[in-house]
Amino acid sequence: MERREFLTGLFAIAGVATIAGVVRPAEAIAGMPVAQPGPGILDELDDAVFDPVEGVPSPEEVNHRRRHWRRHHRHHRRHRRRVWRRVCRRYWRDGRWRRRCWRERVWIYV
Repeated sequence: MERREFLTGLFAIAGVATIAGVVRPAEAIAGMPVAQPGPGILDELDDAVFDPVEGVPSPEEVNHRRRHWRRHHRHHRRHRRRVWRRVCRRYWRDGRWRRRCWRERVWIYV
């Protein structure tokens, strides 16, 4: 199985190298295109959104962060509860894998 994965990886790397060699990356020009003056949908939207409308109050800053009264009281005593956890282990015996499971007591915090 590992040989198959290794060979698949090698073929993938070879394929990527071949494609990168055939298709040369063109030079990219960074920057924003020059906006053409004239009527456009964005100009109409800007005019509609930013024109003041009478009877509509102006937006004001609002603090959306809610402070819960228990936020600063996290260090109180946490309750513990004992529960059973199932633990399983595999081992090789008589030419095949066998599994043995048992229960262990553990503490959980609630």
